[in-house]
Amino acid sequence: MKQLRPLAATLLLSLPLAVFAKTNDTGRKANGPTPTQQALLVELTGQDITKESDTALYAEMVGAYQRDDEIALKSRMQSLLSRFPTSTYADNALFLAGRMAVDHNNFAEAIRYFGRVEREYPKSDKAASAKFAKAMTYKRMNLPTFAKRSLLEVRSKYPGSPESFRANSELKMFN
Repeated sequence: MKQLRPLAATLLLSLPLAVFAKTNDTGRKANGPTPTQQALLVELTGQDITKESDTALYAEMVGAYQRDDEIALKSRMQSLLSRFPTSTYADNALFLAGRMAVDHNNFAEAIRYFGRVEREYPKSDKAASAKFAKAMTYKRMNLPTFAKRSLLEVRSKYPGSPESFRANSELKMFN
C-alpha cells in the first residue's frame, strides 16, 4: 500500500490541471485557476494577481519589459488577456510581448504576437504598428519577400499613418 501512494501522487501530478476544473451549469469548464491554484500563485509570486485591474496588470507588464523580465511579462499578459479580453490594453500587451520576443531574437514568436494584434484587434491603434513591426521582423530574419509584402500592406491599409511613411522609406531601400 505504501508503494502505491507515491505512484498515485505521481499520476495525479502528471495530469493536466484542466482535468480537475469544475464545470458550470452549461457543462463547460470553469475559467480561471481553482482556489488551490490561486493560493499557490500567491505563495510563489507574493502577489494575488486575481485582484488586480487591467491597468495594474498592464503597468506591471511595462515594468517587466523595462526590466527585461520575460517570464513576468508573459505571466501578466496571460492574466490580462484571460481576465480582461476586451481591455483597452489587450492589443498593447500583445504588441509589447512581440517587441520583447524580437529583443530576445525569438522572431517566430514575435511574428505570432504581431499577427494576433492584426487578427484580433484590426481596428486598434496598434494594428498598423504591429504590421510594420512584423515587416521589420521579417527583414531581420533575412526574408525580404515577406518584409516587402508586409510593407506594401502597411502602405495600402494605413495611408497617412506614421507607419506608412516609414514603410515608404523602407521600401525605397529594397529597390
